[in-house]
Amino acid sequence: MKIEVIDEKSPYLQTVIKLGDANKKTLGFFAHNAFEDHARRGNIFVAVDSQGDCIGYLLYRYVPTHKRHSLVHLCVDSGHRGKGIAKLLVDNLKKITKESQGIGLHCREDFKLEKMWSRLGFVAKHEKPGKSKDGKLLTYWWFDNGHPDLFDVVPTEKLQSRLCVVIDTQIFEEIYTDKSMIFAESKSLFADWLQTELELCITDEIFNKISLLKDSKEKDKQRNFAKQNFTKLRSQQNFDSVVSSLSRLLSDKGTAIDELEVRHLARTIASDSQVFVTLDSKLLKLSSEIYENFRVSIIRPNDLITQLDELRRKLDYQPVRLAGTTQLKKIPVQKGGEDLLSNYFQCEEKGETKAEFQQQLRRFLTESDKFESWVIREGENQLLALVVYGRQKKHELEIPMLRVVNNPLSGTLVRHLIFKSILHSARQQRQFTRITDAHLAETVMTAIQETLSFRGVTNGWLKVNLAVTETASELSIRLANLSSSLGAEYLICRKLAESLNTQDLIKDIQASVDIERFLFPAKIIDAEIPTFIIPIQPKWAADLFDEGLANQTLFGAKPEMAFNCEAVYYRAVKNSRGLQSHCRILWYVSGTQKEGKGKGYYEVESVRACSYVDEVVIDKPKELYQRFQQLGVYKLSDLDLVKPDKYGNIMVIRFSDIELFDRPIPAKQMREISEKSLSFLCPERISRQCFMRVYNLGIRSEIQN
Repeated sequence: MKIEVIDEKSPYLQTVIKLGDANKKTLGFFAHNAFEDHARRGNIFVAVDSQGDCIGYLLYRYVPTHKRHSLVHLCVDSGHRGKGIAKLLVDNLKKITKESQGIGLHCREDFKLEKMWSRLGFVAKHEKPGKSKDGKLLTYWWFDNGHPDLFDVVPTEKLQSRLCVVIDTQIFEEIYTDKSMIFAESKSLFADWLQTELELCITDEIFNKISLLKDSKEKDKQRNFAKQNFTKLRSQQNFDSVVSSLSRLLSDKGTAIDELEVRHLARTIASDSQVFVTLDSKLLKLSSEIYENFRVSIIRPNDLITQLDELRRKLDYQPVRLAGTTQLKKIPVQKGGEDLLSNYFQCEEKGETKAEFQQQLRRFLTESDKFESWVIREGENQLLALVVYGRQKKHELEIPMLRVVNNPLSGTLVRHLIFKSILHSARQQRQFTRITDAHLAETVMTAIQETLSFRGVTNGWLKVNLAVTETASELSIRLANLSSSLGAEYLICRKLAESLNTQDLIKDIQASVDIERFLFPAKIIDAEIPTFIIPIQPKWAADLFDEGLANQTLFGAKPEMAFNCEAVYYRAVKNSRGLQSHCRILWYVSGTQKEGKGKGYYEVESVRACSYVDEVVIDKPKELYQRFQQLGVYKLSDLDLVKPDKYGNIMVIRFSDIELFDRPIPAKQMREISEKSLSFLCPERISRQCFMRVYNLGIRSEIQN
């Protein structure tokens, strides 16, 4: 089978005319000279079988005033229908018209071809009476090429400020039906308090569902309801490939879903939303597999409401979506690159002009003794971020410019850059990090305000970062001295000093962890914060947090975790030894693992990092995976290797603020430091004295007495 464009001299033209005449009851009358005219313009192509016979054709025209194409005839010989020829013809039209706004067509409603046009990717927009004597209704079908349309673009601010979720067709119908008590779960999405949190969205497939209704007035009523109450998302140009991939996944899992619902989910995947709300038990059962393949969360309404904060955070922080990117480099900015960088990093949304951006960056490059400027680059051409460090003050690292490109992962990247900047400042024995960029994008502002311990001051955002291990009293004195010597802008130091002087602080685990993390990377020696050593295999350490180990492998560090300021680790519930949230962890990387016995790694069988535990959860593997999959490198099948308890549960540890040690502490030295025997086979609690000595050894190159 081949598709071939014909002209007025083609031997296939007469066959096309014959096919058109034979099917004029459905195609309508079309003059022979009109066929010739369209052929002369190259607006007819035919399907030719292996015997060289023309067995179908497609005729179209271009409407320049609207920058769209119109499908006039789609006709397949009656003996060859049902073999996918119509799809081949339409796919070819999509291919050659992809630069236009899209393809439109009119089709009589009584022909009952709604399912065919839906399968071909078209959307039913509206009906109008035809010009025939009986005025049969014509449905206008539209295939959108995904180009921006001034009259049909969702305001970006709306989608950025709320959690954007797509509802399935059943929920749409239940919300539309005025029976609140019967469909309470679906109706709960319309609760007043959710309106500032959620943006309920639909895709074009809702309108295809509506087109199947028999009552024209009811169609109009439902269309108006959809347009007035929901945001319609546009699908991107990869919609057809998403449909194919999703259909294959469902087929492999033996799951039968109505084809319209498959397309509706596919349009969601190909849109700006990453949450699909459904009551379909089959889809909910496959939620983990769908997320793993398409990065769209499948959830039911009640769970959406109870997990709203977690979902918002999940979408803003998605390190897993950087999978496969292995060519990231941090490169110093060279003079002369200001014009190119302005194309990526000028913040027009905050009123910054190109001249202002270039002038400021030029100053940083000229005064290289005071500033260092870096870009994060993927491959050879793709710029991801720009960060400038100012070293004018001994006690403070300034960040006068912090920019990231606008993409769904910019929140992840900016958190990584700020976290690394704090560590960089502390390791240089500076006590503060200050962000002074006057043109911070919303992504950066959100990261500063929601995730990190910065406080707004007169000139930017200030973070205290003390690279010390001291008692609460010693820290209090240090902060009080800083406050008195540096002036009013550092008043936060005095408040922290007062908090550390509270008599019961060191006994209050939660309060101690909070203030320690606020002063990160400072450690309070006499606080009663529990500390555990947890063993981890080299493979998982390399993937989750240890870029040193990852760089020992052929492909180097995986950016999806290299950018990660937090992660999750799965283990058995048995022998957890009282492990709990709000504690510290020392990560012991073992010397063996099931795949490869740890071969290829060096400096293992040692403690290599420190972090905090944010949460410890025990549940069924699938429930844990669905909840935490965005923070890990795991597949659902990996959790099958974790031995469950008698109830079928396993444990997940969510941890963050990961500090890699400059100097790994070998097992032999760990046993010498510890007051008790260590097995390194399961979580083991250690004393405050042991933790502080190990931490100081790892972070600094010499023993601290």
